[in-house]
Amino acid sequence: MNKNRYQIGLLTKTVLTILSLMILFNTISVGQSVIRGKVVEEGTGSPLEFSNISLMLPADSSMVSGTVSGQGGRFELQAQPGNYLLRVGFIGYEELWQEVSLERGTKNLGDIELFSLAEQLGEVTVEAAASLFRSEFDRRIFNLENTIVAEGGTALQMLETLPSIQVDEEGNLTMRGSGSVEIYINGRPTNLSSDDTESILEQYPADAIESVELITNPSARYAAEGVGGIINIILKEQRLQGFNGQVQTSAGTGHKYTTGVNLNYRANRLNVFTNYSYQYRQLWEENQSFRRYYDEGVSPFLDQDYSTTSWNQGHLLRSGVEYELNPQSSLRLYTNLNFRSRDRERLYNIRNLNMQQELDSMFVRLLEEDQSRDNYEVGLSYGWQASSDNGHRLDAQLSFSHDTQDRIEYFDQDFFDHQNQQVVERRSLQTYERPRTSQLLLAQLDYRRPIHDDLNLEAGLRSNIRFWDLEQIFNEYDFENGQFEQDDWITNQFRYDRDVHAAYMIVQHRLGQFSYQAGLRGEFTATDSFQPAIDSTITNNYFNLFPSLFLNYEISKNQDVQVNYSRRVRRPRTGALMPFINAQDFYNLRIGNPGLEPAFTNSFELSYLRGWENLFLSASTYYRHTENSISRVFDLIDDRYAVVTWINSDTRRNLGVELVNQLTFSQNADMTLTGNFFHSEITSRNAAGEPYTNSNYSWTTSLLGNFRIPNWFSLQMMGSYRGPIVVPQGSIKPVFSFNLGLRRNIMQQNATVSLSISDLFNTRRFVLETDDVRFGQERRFERESRVITLSFTYRFGGYRDRGETRPSDGMNGGEDGLY
Repeated sequence: MNKNRYQIGLLTKTVLTILSLMILFNTISVGQSVIRGKVVEEGTGSPLEFSNISLMLPADSSMVSGTVSGQGGRFELQAQPGNYLLRVGFIGYEELWQEVSLERGTKNLGDIELFSLAEQLGEVTVEAAASLFRSEFDRRIFNLENTIVAEGGTALQMLETLPSIQVDEEGNLTMRGSGSVEIYINGRPTNLSSDDTESILEQYPADAIESVELITNPSARYAAEGVGGIINIILKEQRLQGFNGQVQTSAGTGHKYTTGVNLNYRANRLNVFTNYSYQYRQLWEENQSFRRYYDEGVSPFLDQDYSTTSWNQGHLLRSGVEYELNPQSSLRLYTNLNFRSRDRERLYNIRNLNMQQELDSMFVRLLEEDQSRDNYEVGLSYGWQASSDNGHRLDAQLSFSHDTQDRIEYFDQDFFDHQNQQVVERRSLQTYERPRTSQLLLAQLDYRRPIHDDLNLEAGLRSNIRFWDLEQIFNEYDFENGQFEQDDWITNQFRYDRDVHAAYMIVQHRLGQFSYQAGLRGEFTATDSFQPAIDSTITNNYFNLFPSLFLNYEISKNQDVQVNYSRRVRRPRTGALMPFINAQDFYNLRIGNPGLEPAFTNSFELSYLRGWENLFLSASTYYRHTENSISRVFDLIDDRYAVVTWINSDTRRNLGVELVNQLTFSQNADMTLTGNFFHSEITSRNAAGEPYTNSNYSWTTSLLGNFRIPNWFSLQMMGSYRGPIVVPQGSIKPVFSFNLGLRRNIMQQNATVSLSISDLFNTRRFVLETDDVRFGQERRFERESRVITLSFTYRFGGYRDRGETRPSDGMNGGEDGLY
């Protein structure tokens, strides 16, 4: 308690210090002029993001400054006071030239309207190869509406195409080689547990995603959770006047179908939208493992394989209404409904082998599963911004979400002796129910105020209240009594509450070519876990400070150096906490550790960014040092049965270099090459308490190429390679894949046909090697990855994907953007 009081007092003193510095800096003037504006479509007022804005000298039209409009079509430029020419352009729109006179201070040009050339162009298509991303102060924003290779897939398959992101065999994400990545949808966390990443992402079709933000080193503005960073998925919406929409459908090999519709109606101040999508996917996967026991007294080898087929269906309905109370403020009400079901069948073959690797005994285990999951979210948000449009704004939001899962598995297991003869007396029948419920209440308030032209203050409050109720019921059939009886050793229940209350403050200041963003976040966490079976409650309350610092120096136009630091936390997740024995496979068990403590990471990054006319380069060096790291380890029960559990390791270190090169050959061709080389080291203890250290070097590379044959089709190719990854007791072998996509606009640009092939060479396989003092194991996993998908999209009422008319040279960022 005294420690918490001291930390709260320290936070208060720090905030007062920042306010004092803010007042001091308010007296400083750097003598530059700031010009702001908003690029919109004439007649509709629709924002034109990624428009090119250039400020030129009247004498020779030489460029003084330039940028690209960001979210909402807004832009900002800086220059010395004087007279200039302003040029604003966007592919498919008439270019605008305007004389501007700048004095010291801020000049707001308001809305800049561009006239569409669609009627003049007729059937002539003005297209350009799409730029993959733009960089801002603390993130990279990827435009996914031009990502052809994942069309017709899921959000998880879409993320696999992005640089820096890797997906393992269980659907877990890593970014730059680090796990514990937080998933946000439209800037908000989901009420599904982050250790259920695959379920979060599989519910969203790739066609519903507009863009993805990769925040590798989040500032104090964001929740401190997520050592590996934050992935923010932005879903598609429109705000065009009148009634407009889009219909899309796709079919893939192996019985994979999606269909969806996006509808939008806007009349003056009122905007109403509804999006619906349906998915049906049949999938297969194969798993093989070979284990050798080093202890005597048991069969020395265990040879296992299983094959799985699953049938998945999902309905996603999103709707909302937004009303502009006045030109400065708006109110928004939205709902998200998601209904999913899965039928699954899996056949296990579990063979015990003798020293000559001959059959000793065998189990054949058949699994049949029925699962349904319902999720809903309702939210209300309010936004206000000053009439001067200078960045002075207030945002508030309140949301509640609820998730329910019903899941039951039926097992029929037969036993065979060393002569491969069935032993009828050892047959077993089992049922395995796993219901769960979770809830999330989120309240957030953010305030931003410019103190003067180059100094901004931001502050906010946030409460995140979560609840999980997890249960499993395991029954074994008694052939003598003719009925199922509950197994109390496996049957269990776990309830978990976690409340996080936070406050933050950020100061952002520009001093000529130098700018910085300094922030401090305080979070109070209260957790309670309860096991009714043993009447055990574990309470853990703690308060922590999370500073962040971002420094940027503009060496010259389109050439910057950045240094940033942040402190992050990884709180134990429900999958690692709940003390349940996963009983699908008795030779490969899992059990959580309710006594896990949070892990804390200090993250440092040094970056160099340079843009030329046709080339963009980003080079970053990063280092992460984690104390009390949460690690997954293997152990044996009765010298036979492998158990996966989680413990707090000593330390984990990651040191790496990332290079991103984006080259634009012409309006019809560009290429993005990304490379990441890193070293990982883990100092930990195994489940028996014995210390060990494991380390290795690894690397990832990806190449994305866009090529366009004007008035015919677009071609996209994407290849990725991930080197070996170190884990506490072994390593994961390299993985390679190659994707291909084609797209053609038809019906006077109102429709699009796409063909994509994922994992063209069928090389996406995962191999995990584990080495312990008592056993060694190699596990090979493969799921259906080579899929051919044909997609069709039709737009009406002026609806368009924002990414379809992006400028080919759009390497510079939008509002607050660096490039």
